[in-house]
Formats: sequence, structure tokens, C-alpha cells
Amino acid sequence: MTEQEFKQLETLAAQGDRETQFRLAVAYTYGDGVKDDNDKAFELYTLAAKQGHIEAQYNLGICYHYGFGTKPNAEAAFKCYISAAEHGFAKGMVLTGMFYEHGLHVEQNHPEAARWYRKAIETGEPEAVERAKQLLEDISQ
Repeated sequence: MTEQEFKQLETLAAQGDRETQFRLAVAYTYGDGVKDDNDKAFELYTLAAKQGHIEAQYNLGICYHYGFGTKPNAEAAFKCYISAAEHGFAKGMVLTGMFYEHGLHVEQNHPEAARWYRKAIETGEPEAVERAKQLLEDISQ
């Protein structure tokens, strides 16, 4: 990404464009064309998520889960994951299931975990399907 392209993205993000906020957050997360900056990524994921960007909601959950740009917060992570899951985001479904399977911030509930894993499989999203099938098999044994 050139400096000019980056400045254009910053302008659009500052104007409230949620897709641009998300794209910039990803760039800051991975240091793609910019120096990696988890604090800035967290800020941008938050802005995009508040505007209904589902993948930003999921990534915000990752930030809360692992403490990227913020303090770890399992409750906030779960809220982000389940929100993304309820809006059809397959990876959010997998992580929601994992929270239920392991009793992370919620009461352990294998049937609920299995329900979320099955929903992830139904999406057909390859990465989520593979992981959900594996996790579903593990709790079914």
C-alpha cells in the first residue's frame, strides 16, 4: 500500500466508512503496509463493529480474547463472538461453540456447543467447517 493510498483510507475511515475502518484495522493488525499497532487496530475494529460490520465484530472478539490492544476480557470476547455467530459468521459460530464446550465465561454446555458447531458446518465455509467437524467429533466421544 502506498502512502497516498494509506492516507485516502485514513480519510475514509475518519469519515465513518465501516469497510475502510475494518480494512485499516486488518492492516494495523498484520503490519500490512503500516507498522503493526494493536491499539490502533482495536480502535478501528471497535468503530466498524459498532456500525454493524460482522467480521470486525469477530476480530474485536479476538482482541478481547487475547488482549490485543486492550486487556483480556472473556465476557466482552464472548459477546463479540456470539454477535458475529448470530449474524451468520462461521468462525464466530466455532468460537461460540468453544466457549460453551469449555465453559469459558458461560456455563459449560456440550449440547449448545454442538449446536453452534453444526451451524458452522452448515455455512460451508471451508476453514470453519473443518474445525467445527473436528470439535464436534471430540465432544461426541
